[in-house]
Amino acid sequence: MEESSSCFDESIKTNSISIPSYLGRLLLRTHHEDDTANCASIFSNPFSRKHLRFLQPPNGWKNVEEQWTIEDFTDRVNVQKATRANGKSCVLNIILLSSISGEEKDRCIGTTGYVTIDNDIGYLGIITEQNTTRKGYATEALYTSIVFAFERLGVKKIKFQTDELNEEMRGWCENTAGLKLDNKKQMEINGYSFIEYEYIFTFDQWNNSIKKKLEDKMNNIFL
Repeated sequence: MEESSSCFDESIKTNSISIPSYLGRLLLRTHHEDDTANCASIFSNPFSRKHLRFLQPPNGWKNVEEQWTIEDFTDRVNVQKATRANGKSCVLNIILLSSISGEEKDRCIGTTGYVTIDNDIGYLGIITEQNTTRKGYATEALYTSIVFAFERLGVKKIKFQTDELNEEMRGWCENTAGLKLDNKKQMEINGYSFIEYEYIFTFDQWNNSIKKKLEDKMNNIFL
């Protein structure tokens, strides 16, 4: 990939997407109805929400326990479909393939992608199921999301935003990807205050160093 795309691919705005990952263990795809229950469970898990307490359903909480329901997640998917149709987001589900995992069927283990695409900047994030950590799935999903954004979404820069206390995400950015802290600032969202750390990189930085770092990390998984 010698250069990034200049605009958001029109075919992505309304069509289904399915992207094989670098190691072939995952698919990144647009939402299927049978992913909804898994996604609602992941978003409700205290592990997933530890540093995302501000993240709420589009229409607010429907229960005092502040647990995501199937209806809540369906609302979120519909909002994201609308913004993708306008070229302003592209969020994909992470599907663990049964041919690799040995499970009975393919299973949604999280979401990744770009909740916001603002001009040529894609804001990349990820949420995964607790029992799939430490297996390299996050790196594989993020790598695939980055390649896809530069090739198809008209993105020139990619930005990660995370809570100062989210040591795992900060560690991935700084140690696995080799990113440097670009900015930090006090934030308050939905009544939750935290210090936000920002990491940003360009297409050239990706090609010159970050891409190889992630590939080396993934290639070592099977050694």
